[in-house]
Amino acid sequence: MTNIVPSSEQQAIIEYPLQPLRVDAGAGTGKTTTMALRLAHLLNTGRVDAALGITFTNKASQELRERIDSLRSIDDSGAVEVSTYHGFANGLLGEFGAFVGVERTARLITPGFVRQLMRDALGEGTYTALDLAAPAYRVEEMAALSGGLADNLAGPADVQSTAGAVGEKRAELLGALERYATIKQRLGVVDYGDLVRLTHRLLAETPAVVAQIRARFQVVLLDEYQDTNPAQRELLRLVFGDGFPVTAVGDADQTIYEWRGASLENFAEFPAHFPITDGRPAETLPLTLNRRSDTQILQTANAIAARIGRRAGDYELKARPEAITGEVGLAWFRTATDEAEWMANTIIEAETAGTPWGEIAVIFRKNAQIPLVRSALAAAGIPVQVVSLGGLLHVPEVADLWAWLRLLGDPADGAAFLRVMLGAHFQLGLGDLVPLADWVRAQGTESDLTDDSEAPGFSLLEAALELEKLPRPSATAALGRFRQLYGQLVEDAQGVTLVELCRRVLSGLGVWIEVEALEEAAARSARLNLYRFLDLAESWSPLEGRPSLPAFLGYLETLLDESAPEELDLARVADADAVTLITVHRAKGLEWDVVFLPAVVVDTFPARLRSFDDPFSHPRSLPYPDRLDAGSLPVLDPDDATARKAALRPRHEDQEWRTAYVAATRARHRLLVSGAYWYSQKKPKKPSVLFDLVADMPGVVHHATCDDPGARPETVTAPTSVPAPDPHFPDGWEAALRSAATDPSWPAAQMTSRAAYDDQVNQLSLVLDSLPEPAPEEGAVPTTTSVSGLVTYATCPKRFYWSEVDRLPRRPAPWLKRGVELHRKIELHNRGVVPLDLADDATYDVVPDEAEPRDDAYATFQESRFGQTKPRAVEAPFLLASDEMRIRGRIDAIYEAEGAWEVVDFKSGRHRPDPARIVQLQAYAVAVDEGALGADRPESLSVTFAYFGDGLEEVSETVDDAWLTEARGRIGGILEGIADERFDTAPSTACHHCDFTKFCEAGKAWLAENP
Repeated sequence: MTNIVPSSEQQAIIEYPLQPLRVDAGAGTGKTTTMALRLAHLLNTGRVDAALGITFTNKASQELRERIDSLRSIDDSGAVEVSTYHGFANGLLGEFGAFVGVERTARLITPGFVRQLMRDALGEGTYTALDLAAPAYRVEEMAALSGGLADNLAGPADVQSTAGAVGEKRAELLGALERYATIKQRLGVVDYGDLVRLTHRLLAETPAVVAQIRARFQVVLLDEYQDTNPAQRELLRLVFGDGFPVTAVGDADQTIYEWRGASLENFAEFPAHFPITDGRPAETLPLTLNRRSDTQILQTANAIAARIGRRAGDYELKARPEAITGEVGLAWFRTATDEAEWMANTIIEAETAGTPWGEIAVIFRKNAQIPLVRSALAAAGIPVQVVSLGGLLHVPEVADLWAWLRLLGDPADGAAFLRVMLGAHFQLGLGDLVPLADWVRAQGTESDLTDDSEAPGFSLLEAALELEKLPRPSATAALGRFRQLYGQLVEDAQGVTLVELCRRVLSGLGVWIEVEALEEAAARSARLNLYRFLDLAESWSPLEGRPSLPAFLGYLETLLDESAPEELDLARVADADAVTLITVHRAKGLEWDVVFLPAVVVDTFPARLRSFDDPFSHPRSLPYPDRLDAGSLPVLDPDDATARKAALRPRHEDQEWRTAYVAATRARHRLLVSGAYWYSQKKPKKPSVLFDLVADMPGVVHHATCDDPGARPETVTAPTSVPAPDPHFPDGWEAALRSAATDPSWPAAQMTSRAAYDDQVNQLSLVLDSLPEPAPEEGAVPTTTSVSGLVTYATCPKRFYWSEVDRLPRRPAPWLKRGVELHRKIELHNRGVVPLDLADDATYDVVPDEAEPRDDAYATFQESRFGQTKPRAVEAPFLLASDEMRIRGRIDAIYEAEGAWEVVDFKSGRHRPDPARIVQLQAYAVAVDEGALGADRPESLSVTFAYFGDGLEEVSETVDDAWLTEARGRIGGILEGIADERFDTAPSTACHHCDFTKFCEAGKAWLAENP
């Protein structure tokens, strides 16, 4: 038995009578110990014979059990049952589930497998309102709505119907959820939401079972009660209401899981929900003596809590008598790279001074900040473990495994193929891949392009499987190894679980051998991160052969979205000596000696919410009348979106301050808050209100300041690790390459003997001169471009050169994503269905630089004449071919009226004058006239741009012989320029949106004169 001296607050709770009690336990006040002491006291004194403790996680359940056992005066472990909230419901359902038609053999499926079944259910329906352009996000909407239903003891049929587009979308999601329920019933499985809903139904319909359960225990303790949802509350009330001795322990200031169903009302209204026997509200006792953090950290935590408007006076956290001052530090930098390097240096200093790696954590508000910091720490030789799944996917060893899975799931995933082939295992260079790209380009035949089945084109992977040789022998050998491994993994993927497939990928690549060869810190980090990904894959694979790899990959994609939920049961921190990188929501319940809070800047921490939980705006949200906690929610005006945002914003702001409170109270001795002007945005960031609050605290230590953001850096990247010494280039090969490029005499100067250098140059010249002229290529493949390429050339030939001839890197383009989304929605509207997995950015002729839209482009389309008329053809592909050139294109829609055709190209942005853009319509008209879309010809033809970004604006041209002659001349001139390699610069307003301005002196000069 362990001897612990409780505080006066703890003693009052320990000895409290057997009646309902709420314990308001501040962060770090020893609530788990207090719960264990109360249960042990009641059992040791004989006041109760049997008790029930309920916590949120298996880890917390195990910890409570161990605490209780260590405090018992007698060995009677059977007197206390400890479970999780879901575990308690699962146990009852397993024991009495037959009353509600649930067999004992019913399997509980994990959130990952839930999404697989939801995807199946989604695919079985037909839709008129839902946008299936991004099916993974529709599945997430289904999961959110399903969670809302379960959290409020409701089913799809219980939801009130609502008018308007949002109501129609919600109705279709509910229909998909009904099919999901049917699938679950057919498979004999239940999900976590079913546990509480079915158990509540069981108890409500069988009072005898309630009496039997209630008789088993004489006291119940509920841990982390502030994180329970309304359904869990009602289940507990049904069994343990009416004055039963229930002790609920929680902290309203740590309610940070509202997005997954936690209700503020549960803890706030516990005294009314669980009154004592005579009907009076239950009493509340506080725990305010913090046993974790030093005084400076507690002062900061109390200041943060005051912003929530709840803690004052008696409820402020108090320091233990022996607490030292501790440190709250502040640092501000010019760039995120500077911030990350400072953290790495400070961590090394802390470890050198005696703090173990495992007692240091970097806590992030968003996943997006993790990769840069992880890279900086790894470059400094610091062992790290990434706990947050969204950040985990950016870790190199995990990213390589993820790329292999993507390639196995989708052979056309070019980015994944490049990651695999250019990586450390196969070590190909971009030059090695040129023959693969040439092979792909050569396969574009007319039948491929004019088939209306939307079959995807050839991929680099297919080229790798077809070609036997590459120019370099070592590259040929690497290609052979890839083919062998890929073939084996494709075969394996057909019959093994996801986690086993991951293990075989790692084994085939020899990853574990490579990991063991790393330095100790790097090896430890790699093992931890790979184990965490394997845990995720295993949790996704509860049944042999299911779920599918594509569904798992879709789920991983959603984890990259900041708004994506993260399953709490996956948040496990390994007991390893490594610095932990973790998000705030996963850090709750954990503590470290030293805690960093980076990126404490405006819109990041506190975070700006892009959309509120508004049931009038989002079909994933459950309407308030269908919620059990409707009385605690704000009143929303269905006709005033601005007023709804104003009503919901304070709830979000309070949630962000609670999140900050949780983050600050994870630290024992040092809390270091930082930020920077430049991350990856276009404008410099400012310190957030949280940063300013910390800056105003007395005694804060200022580690670094920067008053001038300076010019925006071209890139914000992680520092690279120092390369191994090179015997030939003491300053590194990159420095040598720069010297050779800027000073032609530099290579000769490096030779110990000028005569030897000259002799080698002469020998090489003789060899080169003796080589025969290369034979002319027979049947050379014509150059291929797209209609978008013609428009690019007409805009600026140099831009075309950098886009299609000597390709340079390009930034992700918002206009491209916006355009593809609109085209998929319109295609869905016109066809009634779009293949969920085939279409991509290259499917449509989306031309760049459309002006930013002001309105919902798709809504404008629906209201226009185009949305009310069925077109003759939708996304019609064509090929214009000559001996020297091929032009691929795809027409958005062709409308027909009495033999007259109207070719229409849809634009998501607003119209602005651009003389080059007419080339797109000219190419379409020529394709129709030359029969590239089939044998039919129209009696008359017109071509139209339809802009939907600011209402509907149409720009039309009537096509006659003169117009066609001009069009052919324009296109012929472009093709001639491409064939003659005339790639001059043509500065214009397009320079404002060009990806290549940094490489183009003419463009820079034009922008300087035309800002």
